[in-house]
Amino acid sequence: MPSLKDFVSALQAGWFPALAALVGCAIIIAGDYYQLPYLSDTPDFVLSVIVIVAVFSASILIANFVYLPIEVFKTIKRSRLREKYKKQLIEEIQNASDTEKAILAYLISSNRKAFTAEFNDRRLAPLVSKGLIIKLGGTHTTLDWPYLVQDDVWAYLKENVHLFQMDVSELSDPFDWRTGLW
Repeated sequence: MPSLKDFVSALQAGWFPALAALVGCAIIIAGDYYQLPYLSDTPDFVLSVIVIVAVFSASILIANFVYLPIEVFKTIKRSRLREKYKKQLIEEIQNASDTEKAILAYLISSNRKAFTAEFNDRRLAPLVSKGLIIKLGGTHTTLDWPYLVQDDVWAYLKENVHLFQMDVSELSDPFDWRTGLW
C-alpha cells in the first residue's frame, strides 16, 4: 500500500502521464463493467489495483488543475517585480553623477559589457552598490578583477546610445591599473 509520502510525490508528476493512466484505467474498468471479451474475467484484485491507480491519476490531474492558476499568478507577479526592478535601474542611471555617467558612456562607446578593473576601484563602487555593474566572483588578481554591466542596464544604454556617446578612439583603458587615466 502506498504511503502518504508516495502520494505527495505522485502529485508532483506531470499531467500527461496521469491522464494516460486515468484513460487506460477507465477503459479497463468500463470493459469489465460491460463484460467485453478478455476483460469480463478480470480478477477482483487487479480491478482494485486499477481503481486505486485511477484515483491517484485523477487526484494528480485535479492537483495540477488547481495549481495552474497559482503558477499563472506567480508568473504575473514575477513579471511585475522584474519591470519594477528595471524601472529602478533606469532611474539610478538617470540620477547618476556625471562621473558615473562618464564611466557608463565609456563602456557603451567602447562596447565593453565585461571588463576588468582593480578589485576596490573607487570609481566603480557607487555603480556596483546601485546594481548597475556586477562585480563577478571567483579567484582573480586584485588588479584585474572582472566586472559586468548588468543586462537591463546594458539594454537601456544600447537603446539610448545617443545620450551616452563619447569618442574613445584616442583613450587608453581607464580601468587598466598601469595607465589609470580617470
